[in-house]
Amino acid sequence: MVSQSLLLLFPALALASITIEDPSDVIKPRWWTKDNALLADYDIAMISSQPSDIQATHKYDGSSSSASVDHVTWSATANDTSVLLVANGAEFNGSYIDFKKSGYSTNLNTASFWGFNAAINVANASTAYFDNVNVTVHNGAAQIYSYGTDTVVHVNNTWLYSSGPVSHGLYASGNGTIIGHNLQVYSGGYRSSSFSGDSPGGYIYVYDSVARAAGIGSATFYSLGLIDAHNVVSVSEKGPVVFSDGAQTTNLTNCDATAGLLGGVVIFSSSTRSSGAELNLVNTKFTTLGKTVPGLWFGNVIASANLNNFQLNTDSGILVVANYSQVTQDFDYYADYEDNSSLSPAEVTLTVTESDLVGDLVAYNKSVISWTLKDYSTWTGSAYSGYGEAYFDVALDATSNWTLTRDTTLQNFTDTLTSLSNIHSNGHNIYYNSSLNSWLGGKTVRLSGGGVAKPISSSNSRVRRGFTAGRRL
Repeated sequence: MVSQSLLLLFPALALASITIEDPSDVIKPRWWTKDNALLADYDIAMISSQPSDIQATHKYDGSSSSASVDHVTWSATANDTSVLLVANGAEFNGSYIDFKKSGYSTNLNTASFWGFNAAINVANASTAYFDNVNVTVHNGAAQIYSYGTDTVVHVNNTWLYSSGPVSHGLYASGNGTIIGHNLQVYSGGYRSSSFSGDSPGGYIYVYDSVARAAGIGSATFYSLGLIDAHNVVSVSEKGPVVFSDGAQTTNLTNCDATAGLLGGVVIFSSSTRSSGAELNLVNTKFTTLGKTVPGLWFGNVIASANLNNFQLNTDSGILVVANYSQVTQDFDYYADYEDNSSLSPAEVTLTVTESDLVGDLVAYNKSVISWTLKDYSTWTGSAYSGYGEAYFDVALDATSNWTLTRDTTLQNFTDTLTSLSNIHSNGHNIYYNSSLNSWLGGKTVRLSGGGVAKPISSSNSRVRRGFTAGRRL
């Protein structure tokens, strides 16, 4: 099991210097290569209601059903069959239990929306407590699943390992809740996130834990509802730290996370553009690997992000992308206009406090990025169009600084220091929309470093540049 004391002694931002273990150190991924190569079938008809009862080898059903079990090994090998079902107001307490699940899911919708084939399924206003348990899953199955309003699952000091597709670690749907402390989580399969919600919403709270997701499209956190994480160390080898689909809320505090594909954060709407997505990153560090992988990516969504004492290391040099795009069902690239022409530009508002950030803001196809620096923040970078028209707003307070790395065109431009003395140009210029920034009086203002802030008319204020190679950001 994870040592909670170890995690608490080393804050997330210092964890790069110590060794963190996960379940793949015990069960080697190479032993399950064929299982992890399996793909899920998404080309199936949607189902509006649960088609049949959930099958399980151990069942506790009804409000009069209550059990405490310890020091046993339970298993299930049949398709679409759980090891444990706790349902309809039942209560279960389990400790020192090994749960072993194999057998395939025959329908992705029943697995996603009702937890068919999950190793552990807690549903319909039931409550479960797990302490010092191991859950090992093969062939593709959720590990611990919570379904339904008033369903709450508590998971402490637990080890979760999975191979096969769509094998999420903690998985909540139908407004279910899971609260996890001191977990070790590994998933090796396709689209198998460590902590995930699903429609119409799942509520995941996780603390003092370690997670590694190795498969394509597998994130640490998949937000559909609420993700609230504290002191989590994670690696998503072929996915982002966070996927968020629609108007969801994601809060990460004291986390250290690495992403290997798509972006550190990927916030999008899978259908029509939604408004209200919220991201809060506090005392948290992201590392993104790959020359095209940005820190934060937004597509077909209206969203806000608050970055407080946030650190970002990127190979790409790109802080934020806003795009007329979304994630494809393959979950390994972003949709071009040819993939889906019925999308909308992204509009994202980001507030940066007590952070030192390096990198660029890149917008595509009429998308908007509004960027505010406050409370002793610094930014080294600029804003530009990746493709088509792009719109940028920048605001600074008197305690913050901006160092330009290229010319930048802005719509709304605000600086508490009207002298602009907290902007260092390095010979680059700021072009601002004169009709939206009357406080500058249409003047050209000299910047330190040899550049200027210069007015342009509103008709010329749109950024129109095309870098075709970057369209799939």
